[in-house]
Amino acid sequence: MFKFDIFILFLLYLSLLIYIFRYIFDSVRYGWNMVAVFLAFWMVEYLIVPLSMILNDSIFFLDYKLLDLYVEHFDIDRYYNLYTFFTISIFISIFFLGVNLAKAGDEKRFALKERRITILSQEINILFLIGLFLAVLSFASVFIYASQFGGMERAIEAADAVRSGHGDEYWISKQFIFVYRFIPFSILSIIIFFLLKGEKSFWVWVMFLLALWTALFSRFVLFKSKQAIIELLLLYMFYLSLKNRKSYLFHFGVFFLIAVFLIPALESYLDTGKFAIPEASNIVQAIFNMLTFFNFDQTSLFFTLHENYDFVYFEGVISGLRGKLIPMSWLTSMDNNTIFTNTYFFYNLREAIVPPGVVAFGYYNFGAVGVVLVALFSGYLIKKVDYFFINATSYEPKFIILYAFAMTKVFTWVRTGIPKFTFYDTILIVLYLIISIGYRRERIDVTTGY
Repeated sequence: MFKFDIFILFLLYLSLLIYIFRYIFDSVRYGWNMVAVFLAFWMVEYLIVPLSMILNDSIFFLDYKLLDLYVEHFDIDRYYNLYTFFTISIFISIFFLGVNLAKAGDEKRFALKERRITILSQEINILFLIGLFLAVLSFASVFIYASQFGGMERAIEAADAVRSGHGDEYWISKQFIFVYRFIPFSILSIIIFFLLKGEKSFWVWVMFLLALWTALFSRFVLFKSKQAIIELLLLYMFYLSLKNRKSYLFHFGVFFLIAVFLIPALESYLDTGKFAIPEASNIVQAIFNMLTFFNFDQTSLFFTLHENYDFVYFEGVISGLRGKLIPMSWLTSMDNNTIFTNTYFFYNLREAIVPPGVVAFGYYNFGAVGVVLVALFSGYLIKKVDYFFINATSYEPKFIILYAFAMTKVFTWVRTGIPKFTFYDTILIVLYLIISIGYRRERIDVTTGY
């Protein structure tokens, strides 16, 4: 039975959910945008998840585990309260303020034109050369990486061990083990394939098929990353939405229903190597099982308000550069304490990663002030980038694939709240370098548009 305070809390969460959903519905009539993507995943993490927790604690009483929560917290009976609601309310209010403060700039003044080089009296697109090189590199890296473990089967076992926290059992020191960093570059070749609109020659298709095989094999077989699998599916769905100027809300709804069964089945596959499809007769339990994949953000937010710790004052903004834009040997006194603090409350150790999510990231760093700063930054930056891509795709529709890829990074930012996984992401940095090398910037005549 509902307690009165829980009932009021339920109504507050539900009211905010309805408002956010209506905002998203109205803003995606002609295709998704980055603000709507942020709000959609934020809504799942911080509204749907706590609502599901309230319903389960009050009505269903089903087995609703908390993802990765290995540490017993006997002084906590539920992971939601008025403080968590007020915190997310402050965050979303300031986020909308940041969105409204962002104004369209002068992005229309320049256009990007592809660079070409002449080889043996034949002009070749530099983008194609880069894409083919990355496709071959990522494809070959799969097998070079596997050879360091003595074969593909043992490499898969090692990846499974790392996922379960027992990677030290497979620790090795080999000359070419570093090539695993090149395997994710396959997604860059896939993006380049879409950028090479009108140049679908035999070798372009070879590039695409090599990259697609590598992307699928590494995600579903080798590393079995749920995050990477979902990002790949979202990339395709956002691309279709932007290309056809449709919201595809029905298709996203169908995708959600499929995910009710797919994500738990995928979780089983990643843990045991076998798919275990939930029974349709227990749809509520299946939904809770699916939401388990998303509920660590709400749990992390509760920990920020409940546990004792020292603020880290956005140290991760600097320390996240290590191993990305600066050598690991630099700034050794700084560590990504946001991740480690949050992981400690889940695992009681540091040798794992449980990201806090975008709201808890702000609170871990500087309390309520940190939440305000992160919300304002997120709203302003996302809207500015949105303006940039809206203008860019109006001149060059093929840049839609870049717009869609940026949307997947928004999903990662909401879900993790860690700059190292988003703004300093290796794929994002290399993609920027590819665009800088493969295109030249030309001024557009504002009177003619050319």
